[in-house]
Amino acid sequence: MLKSIHVLAALALASATAAPAAATDEASVAVTYADLDLTSPAGAKALEQRIDTAVDAVCEKPAMRDLKAMVAWEECKAAARAGAHDQLSVTDCYETLALAT
Repeated sequence: MLKSIHVLAALALASATAAPAAATDEASVAVTYADLDLTSPAGAKALEQRIDTAVDAVCEKPAMRDLKAMVAWEECKAAARAGAHDQLSVTDCYETLALAT
């Protein structure tokens, strides 16, 4: 079984001069965890660090003075983390599933 999740972020491309209907792009980073023991605290912490690194890669930090962009950045990070954790919760259900032979 492939053990990886994808951290996704919908990036709204808007600026003060952009048209009202801004374009939306998606960025994705694969996070593998096949080498980790997620039942151990160290393995779970390592996965969280990998997810954080992927979130940083898909959610680009804006200039500090742009408050709207900072809010969007925080929302991007929250959505990306939630998406990664949702993917993990789906795959966890099948980890202990025994298939009939």
